[in-house]
Amino acid sequence: DNIYFYNDGSAPSVPATQAPVPTHPAANVISVFSDSYTPIAGTDLNPNWGQATATSVIQLQGNNTLKFAGLNYQGIQLGSNQNLSAMAFLHLDYWSSSSTTLKIFLISPGPVETGYTLAVPTSGWRSIDIPLSSFAPVNLSNLFQLKFEGNGDIYLDNIYFRKN
Repeated sequence: DNIYFYNDGSAPSVPATQAPVPTHPAANVISVFSDSYTPIAGTDLNPNWGQATATSVIQLQGNNTLKFAGLNYQGIQLGSNQNLSAMAFLHLDYWSSSSTTLKIFLISPGPVETGYTLAVPTSGWRSIDIPLSSFAPVNLSNLFQLKFEGNGDIYLDNIYFRKN
């Protein structure tokens, strides 16, 4: 008696679908994380920087997706320093229903780091191509780390640098 289902209007806490599949030719991409491209060998998605973030790779519709739970900050150590002088954009797909602040940083030796603020929360997967010029004065010919700062749970996929 009195058994019913209802929608309380709250946003889902996990993406229902995988991120969009990228279409850029592999020859024009340097990949950090994506099932569509070969990533930089030896990249560490969870270096021990003393962060509180819980990092995991989950499956969404058979696709590897990076999850940062309880984000405060999270680094990514590239497997080798990268020369991005031929690249024009940093691409990433991200999803969050709980974040109120999110920034991504590129880091070159020094360290020199510059952040870019992303719009959150999202109402689904958001794809963004950030001009690499937005990260000045980072030395794009000698990039070795990325960093995320924010809060909440963040889902990421297709993190890569691309030509025009």
